[in-house]
Amino acid sequence: MVRVKSETDIKANYEKSTGDVGRRFEIGVKTAEWKEPSIAGQELYEIQMSNSEVLARRKTGIDRVSDAEWRDSTITKGKTIIGDRMKKASGKQIARYRPYRTLIEGITLPPKTASVEENISNRCVPIAVAQHELKKEIG
Repeated sequence: MVRVKSETDIKANYEKSTGDVGRRFEIGVKTAEWKEPSIAGQELYEIQMSNSEVLARRKTGIDRVSDAEWRDSTITKGKTIIGDRMKKASGKQIARYRPYRTLIEGITLPPKTASVEENISNRCVPIAVAQHELKKEIG
């Protein structure tokens, strides 16, 4: 007979580990390399994303969680940290938006007309198309 810890002990050990997990997480991240291994694994990723067994496991995992459970968990975990993380990422956000902002500033639009359809065609479509082309260009 294989001896396994009780669920109570497993839960207690898991909860005790949360006090040190932040420090250990930081150490792990500081020594990790993600970019090159991620690029090197692209072909395998694509294969696995078309593997019916992998896709079935994904569906099984999704089926385990209701929308209500997902919402509750996401709110519980996220609402206390999202604002701080957004502030910390604001420089990156503006830097990545900069090419789009510059693009939009450089577009000259014709004057508005009384026609909604003309305004969409003449004023919205050129911006959407230009942004789509820029996105394809810069990735």
